[in-house]
Amino acid sequence: MSKRTGLWMISITLILALMLSLGVFSIPASAETRTLKYANAVPPKSWMGQQEQWWVDEAEKRTQGRLKFQIFWMGSLVKWSDMLHGLKSGIIDIGTTASTYHPSDFPLWMLLDMPYNLRDYYVGMMAALDTMENEPNLKAELDKVDHMSLGGYCSGQFQLATKKQFKTYAELKGKTFRTYGGARIKWMEFMGINPVFMSYSDIYEALDRGTVFGSDLVFQLSDAFKHYEVAKYVSLANSGAVLAGNHRMINKKVFASLDKDIQDILMQLRLDFNARYAKNLMDFESGVIENWKTKFGVTFTQLSNEDLAIAAKAGKEAQEWFIKKQESGGQPARKVWDFYLESYKKYEDEVKAKGYPWQR
Repeated sequence: MSKRTGLWMISITLILALMLSLGVFSIPASAETRTLKYANAVPPKSWMGQQEQWWVDEAEKRTQGRLKFQIFWMGSLVKWSDMLHGLKSGIIDIGTTASTYHPSDFPLWMLLDMPYNLRDYYVGMMAALDTMENEPNLKAELDKVDHMSLGGYCSGQFQLATKKQFKTYAELKGKTFRTYGGARIKWMEFMGINPVFMSYSDIYEALDRGTVFGSDLVFQLSDAFKHYEVAKYVSLANSGAVLAGNHRMINKKVFASLDKDIQDILMQLRLDFNARYAKNLMDFESGVIENWKTKFGVTFTQLSNEDLAIAAKAGKEAQEWFIKKQESGGQPARKVWDFYLESYKKYEDEVKAKGYPWQR
């Protein structure tokens, strides 16, 4: 190679290096970082907040930093009752939508939250996710508002929290209770209770002021909102759980815009999250009762078998009432509920045969 050719090649190399440094053109990146806005309604240090933080950390780790999250805790960007609209409008990319907060938008999704809908947290979470994705009518309902689940939710069993102690359901007739909504409203009415709906974040003040006599409590949320300060009596009712509330929903258009390998990672992560969440919830509830007793002076009572039977009967009647109500509005409610029950049995049988995922 001649001296002149060598000098020419060195010059070209220097020019290219200068152009790269000035950003005239760049080498395309193979892994672009994407930051998603994630709105949540719970405190970051709460039990629920810790589960959400684990999911965020895992998503960032498994995508090797290609996915990042800007988290807005405690409704600081979008209130719990506005999550649906926040997701649809694009204010947030991920949010924790609750079915009964938007009854006109989710007439079928609300069915998953009927009283006495589960016995096992993991089984219920998996059956709910299966129904949301594979029952065509419910899937269409969620698609309509661009909602896609990135992980299940289970509130834990509902108990009855009050400022004043009661011993039988007969004492509650005419009393006002906060309820989550949907078929749980009719469940209370069938027992002579006066139900009122309100957001979980408003329960503390309502109990404190005596606006309501009591509330349908779930431990992991009530622990976060410090309900043990205003509700000193808890009757263990085990009347079902919320499966279609506080779901980590992503806008479907946002999900579709992610790289395929990241989509696959998130799909696997939601299964891992469900198993971990269910186990942690079981473990948490086993200790929270003792903590509330010893640390906060809360009294726990076990309802009689007779009262439990009365409540279960009212729950069954409420299920049937709600199905017929939704069907009268043109919704294929029984198809969705039957799909859920079949899926529940499928996962229940799987657990009986193989154990929980964390036991395998």
